Order: sequence, then structure tokens, then C-alpha cells
Amino acid sequence: MPADSSQEIIVGMGGWDLPPFDGRFYPAAQEKGFRKLAYYARFFDAVEVNVTFYNTALAPSQARRWLQDVSPNARFRFTVKLFRGFTHTFDATQRDATAFRRLLEPLRESGRLAGVVIQFPGSFARTKDRLLYLGKLGETFGDDPLFVEVRHRSWDDPAVWEFLTSRQMCPVNTDLPAMRTHVPLGSRTAAGRAYFRMMGRNAETWNHPEKGDRYLYRYSEAELRDLLERIRSVAAPSTFVVFHNDPQANSPVNGFQFRHIVDPAKKLMIPAPLVRLSPELGVIGTAVESEESLFNGSMQRP
Repeated sequence: MPADSSQEIIVGMGGWDLPPFDGRFYPAAQEKGFRKLAYYARFFDAVEVNVTFYNTALAPSQARRWLQDVSPNARFRFTVKLFRGFTHTFDATQRDATAFRRLLEPLRESGRLAGVVIQFPGSFARTKDRLLYLGKLGETFGDDPLFVEVRHRSWDDPAVWEFLTSRQMCPVNTDLPAMRTHVPLGSRTAAGRAYFRMMGRNAETWNHPEKGDRYLYRYSEAELRDLLERIRSVAAPSTFVVFHNDPQANSPVNGFQFRHIVDPAKKLMIPAPLVRLSPELGVIGTAVESEESLFNGSMQRP
């Protein structure tokens, strides 16, 4: 399917400092001073920052370092995951809110902040109080675009999606294993934006960690084409697609494959370790060794 210039589709991963990427996406031998984000930004145009989910101790200077890392890629944008104290443990304080907003300031001022991801767990079922709580979060962090993920099927109601979109809060379209309690993958938008989080479809291990990693899954070409059809159908001017199926570096493999499906005419630059891991990528791109110079994966070879 040819690229649609009226739609911007931005592909990224759910973080950059991820153990499955070492030796697969990143070179096995990393020289002193190697910056993973700087390397990552050579190949993808967005990332969902996940370190912010675990603490609010990061200073704005850290965000400025991230900006320095991605500076050669003018297209690069960040989405930032909200601290879990607001979504999982519910023990966040006003100090946490202030620290989180301060961290965002350099990203916002640079024009590279695409929004905040507010992700609730599957156990977060819908109640009237919880719906009102979503509204309060919208008021607290509404200076930036908000992407809200609710996974429990009790939220799957047109009234909920209307409640969010009326407040300029974009519902996240989350791909999860087909289970009774999960919201099915949707195609929802708000304020000209859409956000897809691709978690994999490993139903066997999702609630049984003793059987393996719940995120161990590789999307097929047919599944990726179906995803693109969904994106084309909603016709949002700006759509983020974030792959979270990280084990065995499946997320970057699928990321490159999806980018090829979006624009088959574009020859991608792909890290050589990943091509060696998944030789089928060699058909859609050129393997790049770590020392080679390039701008990013959106370049075409002459």
C-alpha cells in the first residue's frame, strides 16, 4: 500500500534501554560513551519514554540530554509515560505531579513532546469515581496532549470514549491477547491524533508468567497489514504506533516491517545485528554496521 501523505504515521518502541535489544538491535560491542538513544534515533522517529513510569526523580537536565541525543533527527518526538503513582499504586503526591511537569518542560519547549501516556492496568475496572478521576488527571496534565489507556473491558462503552474525547484526551488503541476481560483493539482518535500500543497476542503466557514472557510475540505480515488498514480507516492526521513486544527484539523487527508496509518504496537502513537475527529484513532494507554514518531510518539510499 503506498504512503498516504495526508497521514503522518510515526513508529517507535516502548523505550530504548531494553535488555532484549543488546546484541540484537544495538551492537554487541559498545565503545565507551555509546549512547543508546542517539543510536536508536538513527533508525526510528519516536520513542515512548518508560523510565518516568517508575520514578519522578529525573531532572529537566536529563530531558535536555535526551534532546541532545536525538538532535540529528529533526523528525524525532517523545511520548512520556506518566508515573505509576497516578495509575497503579495511587500514592502520587502534588510533588510528583510538579516534578513530572518540570521534566517535560525542555521537551515541550523544543517542540518534540508529542504527549503523555496514561496507562492503567487490566485490573482497573470502570466505576463512576474512576471515570471522574480520569477527568481530574486531564485537568492536572492537560497542558500537553494526553493518551489514555484503559484495558479492562468495563470501559468499552461509547460514553467513555465520548467522555475522554470531549476533554481532548485521546483513547489509546491497545492490542492485547483476545481475553474476556480485555478491551478489544479499537480505532479511536481525538483532536486529530491516534495512538496504537502493540503489546502482542500471547494469550497463553499473559496471566501465566511461569509459562514464559507475556510479551513474547511477533506480528505476522497479515496482522501488520490489518493494523495499517485500521490506521487508514480512522484517517487521523497524526498516528503513533508503538511496539512493546520486546523479547527477542521482536518489536524493532516488527517496527521495520511495518514501516516498509506503510511505504514500500522506501529503502530502510536497518542495524546489521538485527538483519543477521532476522534475515528477511534484508529484503526491505540495507544492513548498517554501527560505525557507519547515516541520518536515520527514514533516509533513502541514492
